[in-house]
Amino acid sequence: MTDHRPLIARLETERARALASAQHATAQETRLVADGLAARFLHAAALVVREFEGPEAAQAYSMRAVESAREGAPPAV
Repeated sequence: MTDHRPLIARLETERARALASAQHATAQETRLVADGLAARFLHAAALVVREFEGPEAAQAYSMRAVESAREGAPPAV
């Protein structure tokens, strides 16, 4: 079985970059685009988790990622 954690880590890095971009954006449209990208990276990571670990793990991953974002920390895999 292929280890999917490097892919998830890369998606998390890209999501963090998009969230940071949204935070520093000066134009509302730019902020919305960056927030949308961040959401898509989270969705992609959750799909990878679902494929390799199952739907319950994907849901738990998504919830942890959202909570971590609220607290300003990177999500735990």
